[in-house]
Amino acid sequence: MEQVKIEQLAFLYLCSEHDKRLLFKKEKMQLADFDRLTYLIYHLGFKEYHIKVWMEFAGDFKKEWDCLEALQETGGCAVSIENTESESRLHEMWIRDFCKNTPMEIREWIRELA
Repeated sequence: MEQVKIEQLAFLYLCSEHDKRLLFKKEKMQLADFDRLTYLIYHLGFKEYHIKVWMEFAGDFKKEWDCLEALQETGGCAVSIENTESESRLHEMWIRDFCKNTPMEIREWIRELA
């Protein structure tokens, strides 16, 4: 079995039903969901699946990224390449929420990755 398929099955086993519906395109994914899911997938070490999800969904958000780029170019948006404190808190919240949906025997393993 391909590495990407193994990683996909592992992540789908761990994630919520809502996230599965997003990843299977049964519900429309919003940019915030894309940001959260790609962060979690990469953070958990599923690098091949991260690339697959990025390639599959990133094009859906071209308009939003074009707007952000335009704001940055005109000075209307200050973007930092470093994680801010609020980003770190958001990432911690995503991990905590993700853990609530994982099977009990996996939760401690995921928390140790954080």
